[in-house]
Amino acid sequence: MAHLIQFEKTSCYAQSEEEAKFIYKEIFEDGCYDVAGLPEAPFIVDAGANIGMFSLFVKQKFPAAKVLAFEPAPETYGLLRRNLELHGLADDVETLPCGLAARASTEKFTYFPNLPGNSTLKPEEKKQMVELARESRGDEVADQIFRGAQEFDVKLERLSDVLSRRPEFAAIDFLKVDVEGAELEVLRGLDDVHWGSVRNIVLETWDASGVRGEMEELLRAKGFTLKREEAPWSKGFWMISASREQLAT
Repeated sequence: MAHLIQFEKTSCYAQSEEEAKFIYKEIFEDGCYDVAGLPEAPFIVDAGANIGMFSLFVKQKFPAAKVLAFEPAPETYGLLRRNLELHGLADDVETLPCGLAARASTEKFTYFPNLPGNSTLKPEEKKQMVELARESRGDEVADQIFRGAQEFDVKLERLSDVLSRRPEFAAIDFLKVDVEGAELEVLRGLDDVHWGSVRNIVLETWDASGVRGEMEELLRAKGFTLKREEAPWSKGFWMISASREQLAT
């Protein structure tokens, strides 16, 4: 059952207090999504919104920001909406109960109720994460974290298809992507007409996904300058920041 967790800079409802604390530290304390040079009223896409911590951070830092947030897991989406309502942002952040991919479809999604932020379209990668958890925290903790996995269908959309229905969003000042192994698929869902409007991207990836090199090549081909930093909490996890000085015209 979700419960309210108080932090120094925000509060939220979450299924897992441990996971919420981890995400809070990443975003609010470590500044993993701090991007310089954003306008006062940026348009931001939150791919993999989870319970809304990033959206809360953005609206706190940029009250006039327009945020479009995607979250495919129904229970997590419910908490996303609940947290936006908690902070009076239910009408300020547009949320869609779907994921993003290279093509519109319905796919199997694996949901971990004890660690919902690790729920994924790529469950085979989580087998390696379970083994890492066993090595670092022991069998009992690892089994508890990943126990009770559920599989169900979720709707996936192409980001360009969604943006095409919103012509008022002429520029994407910041695209944040954290979708547990499906980051490359999100990028492949952008057409050239929208690539030209993206100014900054920050995404998280894991070496076990095997796609970091391909993502970096794609981003460079689209005109971005990249910065890569290994996550301090585990080897093989990376934050990739992609930016360019000017929007394409």
